[in-house]
Amino acid sequence: MTVVSNPPRQQQTGPMPIVKAAPRRRSVMQGALAVLLIVAGALTAGYVALRIGSTHDFLGVAKPVGKGAEIKADDLMVIRVNDAVGLKPIPLSRANTVVGKRAAVPLVPGTLLTPEQVTDHPVPAQGNQLLGLSLSEDRLPVARVKVGASVLLVVTPKKNSVGGSGENAGDLVPPRTIAGTVVDVKPGTRQGDTIVNVEVSTADAPTVAAMHAEDRIVLTLAG
Repeated sequence: MTVVSNPPRQQQTGPMPIVKAAPRRRSVMQGALAVLLIVAGALTAGYVALRIGSTHDFLGVAKPVGKGAEIKADDLMVIRVNDAVGLKPIPLSRANTVVGKRAAVPLVPGTLLTPEQVTDHPVPAQGNQLLGLSLSEDRLPVARVKVGASVLLVVTPKKNSVGGSGENAGDLVPPRTIAGTVVDVKPGTRQGDTIVNVEVSTADAPTVAAMHAEDRIVLTLAG
């Protein structure tokens, strides 16, 4: 009788062989996404550089212009800026459509001029009148009176021939006040005087003119 026996398998004692995994599809997608991001960034940078380099000439304010005052050519200057979202300044090419019109609001030097700041409506407005008041230093506040400021014109008591209060002084306690708006301010012809153009209501204009002729107007800034 013949017995056939299989030799025992030898146990492998060496390191296990390393099997390399196939590349995942995710790695390919990540690489493609990175390329797209790089391209998008380059395009964005190019667009920004193009916008920064694209400047245009617009109208700016060179001198203070009071509300309602006529805009003259020397009141304007050229400001070169880039296009920006939300800004709608008036191009330099339209300067001829601005000169001769009125300022709808007080114009501040160094700022861009926009269509909303220009109007065809005359000053004074309907129902108002414009008065030029020449006032000495003691009849103006120490603080500078600016164009567009709201003011109160205070009527002072009438003085008699000897310098005292007149017989109607009691009628002005408290004194009468008239509201107005400063349209323009410039130096007066006499040293220390200031000419203030004030817009008041038509009903108050005769009183202001009469009291100013008697040197009985004091200008105060309204809060």
